Amino acid sequence: MSGVAVLGTYDADARHLFGIDLMRYLAAHGHSPFAIIFRTGGAPRPDIPLNRVHALDRYRSVVQVTDFNDPAAVVAIRSLRADLLVYAGGRDLLRDGVLEASRLGCLGGHYGPLPEIRGMGTVEWSVLNDRPIVVAIQRLSRGVDTGDVVLQSPVALRADDTFTTIRERCYFWTKVMLAIATRAVLNESITPSPQRVEDGRQYYRLHPDIAALAARRLSARLQAYRSHPWAPHSA
Repeated sequence: MSGVAVLGTYDADARHLFGIDLMRYLAAHGHSPFAIIFRTGGAPRPDIPLNRVHALDRYRSVVQVTDFNDPAAVVAIRSLRADLLVYAGGRDLLRDGVLEASRLGCLGGHYGPLPEIRGMGTVEWSVLNDRPIVVAIQRLSRGVDTGDVVLQSPVALRADDTFTTIRERCYFWTKVMLAIATRAVLNESITPSPQRVEDGRQYYRLHPDIAALAARRLSARLQAYRSHPWAPHSA
């Protein structure tokens, strides 16, 4: 069986990490992770050593780090000899050391069509640019959302949606699609598509006035969406 290790920000008992949604989806698709590399986002957990592989049992290990890019953390991640890393999501900018620490690189999710819309606030920017809401899975690279695209899929809207509910739906589908992409990459049943940097644009956090405009555009899109008899409703 191919070895999958997950990177994420978690603050829970180490054994409980393997029951988190992403781990269960990966297991359901035939690739249960053998290791989880985690940081808490705050003070480190005192019960787990830093930057060392900590075995929970014969088949599962964890590595606690304060920064995924820390040289000591990279050494520990490399020592796992994972075939593939899966980044659970967050605001970390993973550097070359981490991205090259496994045989097949590191998969991560993105809320926006690639290569067109990269960066932050991508659900709002998708609406402002009259683009579909999309979840993309990419092989992370040193650039911001410039990695090879493994999977992309539009996310359905509901008549009562807000940007918050759309992001929650994107979150769910990202975990599911990460599991699907993991299986496809390890089984070599998919060929990731390279991006050209010049084919897209990096977006940044929205000014409040731009965010308000995005909300009005979303309302207009949903109003048109309600007019279609096949659109799902909130009943």
